[in-house]
Amino acid sequence: MRHFKRIRAVPLLCLPLAPALAQTPVIGAEGGGVCSSATVKGTYAVSLSGRQVSSTGTFTNVFQANGTATFDGLSAVVLALTSNTLQAVGTPLPMSGTYMVEANCVGSIEINSGGSATFNLAIYNAGASSGASFAIAGSDATYSYNGSANTTPSNCNLAMLSGVYVFTSTGYGFSGAAVNEAGNITGLLQFDGHGNVTANANVGSSSTVTGTYSMSSNCVGSATLTDANGKSSVMSLSVYSGNTAASTDFYVTLAQSSKFMVIGTAHAVYGQPTASLRRRGSGRKA
Repeated sequence: MRHFKRIRAVPLLCLPLAPALAQTPVIGAEGGGVCSSATVKGTYAVSLSGRQVSSTGTFTNVFQANGTATFDGLSAVVLALTSNTLQAVGTPLPMSGTYMVEANCVGSIEINSGGSATFNLAIYNAGASSGASFAIAGSDATYSYNGSANTTPSNCNLAMLSGVYVFTSTGYGFSGAAVNEAGNITGLLQFDGHGNVTANANVGSSSTVTGTYSMSSNCVGSATLTDANGKSSVMSLSVYSGNTAASTDFYVTLAQSSKFMVIGTAHAVYGQPTASLRRRGSGRKA
């Protein structure tokens, strides 16, 4: 289901973005602000991408993950991610550390367990009834990261995904431990609300994979998909909005070991789910 276009690597000018952000002056603090560490409290769906690029523009490592970050409203944060790298796909990645938020809605996270990394937060929608959201960027000894996070629904289950969802993603193709392609995948994901899923990608050529999915109460899910040739891919999901299947949005990664990995978002198709889709899906076998 891949449609990658080979591109020529070009040298990149690598700047220490994360340290520069960490030194940014507090803007608007003179007049007070609306944010504090309590602004980000509870569980957030997180999507995170990372890359390591050599001085010649070669990708030496890539990283994609989604999952949750849980903040206590004071200073502690716990991350539970599922990651894909050149070395392995579908790998649990638990981390924890401390965080702080300035009055101007800029903050930081210091990871000190499960890894060592520094992230900068830029919070928006502060004070919204649905909860704050934030953009995230940072680095560790291997990767330069960027991503986003949004509050999760209060409770999720299999039926949270029922119907057709459009997804768009970007990522890499690779052979062994080397990135050799970059490209995008868009298509449709159809969930039956009972644990069965079909993915259709229609970009240039059409490909269909089928499998089963699970969804935990904390709105993190996973799926194993198989194509007509018996090759398996893994998908991880992190739901960030929706009280019904028709209003559900989620972060998604899709990867096949030693072949490709992509990261993106999925949204319920307008008018979905329909009763006919529910009936048809519930009768399918995994």
